[in-house]
Amino acid sequence: MDTYWEWFCSIPGIYRTQREILLHCFHTPGRLWKASDEELLYLRERGCGWITKVMEYRNQYSPEKTVKIHRLLGIQFTGLEQENYPKRLLSLRDRPYGLFYKGQLPPEDIKTVAIVGARVCTPGGRAMAETIAEEVVRAGGAVISGAAYGVDGAAQWAALDAGGKSYGVLGCGPDICYPSSHRQLFARLAENGGLISEFPAGMKAMPSHFPMRNRIISGLSDVVAVIEARKKSGSLITAEFALDQGRMVYAVPGRPDDELSYGCNELISQGAGLILSAEEFTETLFPGYKKGNGKSKANITLAPTEKLVYSNLGFHGKSLWELEENTALSLSDLSDGLLSLEIKGLVKEIEQNFYVKVK
Repeated sequence: MDTYWEWFCSIPGIYRTQREILLHCFHTPGRLWKASDEELLYLRERGCGWITKVMEYRNQYSPEKTVKIHRLLGIQFTGLEQENYPKRLLSLRDRPYGLFYKGQLPPEDIKTVAIVGARVCTPGGRAMAETIAEEVVRAGGAVISGAAYGVDGAAQWAALDAGGKSYGVLGCGPDICYPSSHRQLFARLAENGGLISEFPAGMKAMPSHFPMRNRIISGLSDVVAVIEARKKSGSLITAEFALDQGRMVYAVPGRPDDELSYGCNELISQGAGLILSAEEFTETLFPGYKKGNGKSKANITLAPTEKLVYSNLGFHGKSLWELEENTALSLSDLSDGLLSLEIKGLVKEIEQNFYVKVK
């Protein structure tokens, strides 16, 4: 029964390895629930000290009580044997036995794009994440991420604000807001997408949970886009999971001496796809998107001054004074060119007097 699976996946402090052992010994969650104390103590005597957690939980919570608590918290559950379990996860060797969620699960018939990157990102990285997210949802896709600070949260806010769907995969129970300052984002995700976790209600975020979370982010996605990533980062872990799972990985290139670009440049050197603009990236994923609607860069006519300014911009912020030096334009002509490019949607001011190319 589904209630047994939900109870089984709700035992706190028990992870996938322990669940594998339990299923090997008892075959089904229902048999585990009905097992005698002697059977469980037999396992403990043979080195499975963690079985005490199973016994304690079983003494306090029945399958029916577990389900009732979750529903009162607005949490739904799907297990491996249920029809609505995400098909994208079925091919994973280490697929979760169950998922707890608020809102919805990602639809099977919509292309999903994971947008991940540094928690402490640059303004340019934030702008790129937002632009990609907007383009993806306008093309008919959905955005997956970790609802964290920096790139993750920026991408998910942008997807929602553009009228699209976004799904946050968590390293804690779906009833816990982590980070706590993202309460508004979590509420929006539950309304216009979903909050998804393999961890049950009440489970706090722990460092060991995030690599587990990352394999689900990539597993639920058709494509993973890495915006900014340090040499050792969760974003690179997500990308590694994606490659192991047969997903496509793309990355935004950066300066070789930029710490936040190291991970992306490394991925590209290993064969990851190159993101040169949000529009081109989206057109690659959604063939025909924006063709013929008059909005692509190819259909926008630029004046000589605009072309000069645009060619000197990149996806990392440049100051007004850098552009003045590089273009040799007067400050007045440069400002006029930047304003015109902003109106055409090709350039964005990410902070006062700092600009990035967005297409």
